[in-house]
Amino acid sequence: MRLRLGAVLVTALTIGIALITLVGLLGTNIGPISAQIERFGITDFARLLLQFAAVTAAVAVLVGVVNLLGVHLRRTRRRGQAIYSAVLILSFVIVLGFGILPRDNEARAAVDGVQIALETAFSGLVLFSLVYGAVTIANRRPSWASLLFVATVVTVLVGALPVRGLGPIATVADWLNRVPVDAGGRAILLGIALATVIAGVRVLIGQGRATRE
Repeated sequence: MRLRLGAVLVTALTIGIALITLVGLLGTNIGPISAQIERFGITDFARLLLQFAAVTAAVAVLVGVVNLLGVHLRRTRRRGQAIYSAVLILSFVIVLGFGILPRDNEARAAVDGVQIALETAFSGLVLFSLVYGAVTIANRRPSWASLLFVATVVTVLVGALPVRGLGPIATVADWLNRVPVDAGGRAILLGIALATVIAGVRVLIGQGRATRE
């Protein structure tokens, strides 16, 4: 098995930086070891690496935005696609310009009002999608999963209505919003955390795709 020197150096550098960052972030509350870590400046170096990574990510986002604008600028010269690209570029310029304005500016307040209206419209679309999905499921062969979905959607929607006499339904809807929704959100966060840990471990042992190729 032939090893390329460049790949070995990249892998060693990646593992070294990852270990230094891990020790600098997690070694601050280990008693006497923390003093040694602070003494050698590992914590400060790890924070510097994190700042460098944040700046690199910000620059990558900026490059992506500039590239997206460049693509749509080129599309404005084509027929059939020019109108959509022009609207996107104009919207970007307007939002960027109003975002620079201070919070107490009237124009900034107007943009915030438009954004809230758009968010409300998107919430309405989500509601319509849920109702349409419930109707579609009801028209098909019923199963316990489809019945549970329809019952949950109906309970949450009815419980959100500001109508008197819906106390028990509102209580059940509030329980659904607090317990299952929170559990699902925590499960998603745990999944993201586990995926991040696995990706970090693969980098530490040199099994990442960037270090293997």
